[in-house]
Amino acid sequence: MNLSALYCLPLLGMAFVVSAQPASQVDPASAPAATSVAPAVAGCGRISVFDVAPRSKDLYRARLMNVDGELPGPTSARSFRVSAGKHTLEVAEAIDDNQFTGMQLRQRVQQSDRYKTIELDVQPNTTYLLAAHLIEANRSDIIGQTYWEPVIYQHNSEACK
Repeated sequence: MNLSALYCLPLLGMAFVVSAQPASQVDPASAPAATSVAPAVAGCGRISVFDVAPRSKDLYRARLMNVDGELPGPTSARSFRVSAGKHTLEVAEAIDDNQFTGMQLRQRVQQSDRYKTIELDVQPNTTYLLAAHLIEANRSDIIGQTYWEPVIYQHNSEACK
């Protein structure tokens, strides 16, 4: 093999050695399309909906519906990996039914838009705990949706791989 015909292609901190072929021997139909390598992501973090929110602070389970308009992952997941940076989260409340009267429960079910958004600036290697905060003063305003707000009630340093 002729070493002058070898090229090193960087790919995310790794180098692959590729043997060059003269252009006359390359079939254009089988040649890979040229792609640009995106810069490495500056890190990642996690958003957790694991239900450990303290009820003594009126914090309840929340459901992460989407992140930046995209589904975050399997519905059974309790932790979602996201890139570091700013994100818009769409959240649904899952407040315990025993916090509401029968009429309020019916109103909750009839809501056409039950989601709220929250902005989050994710720092690398950080896990954010998401919850629905029940606002006692507005508990009866189910129709106006002022009875709850999505909140990040805790964040922990944790390696994100």
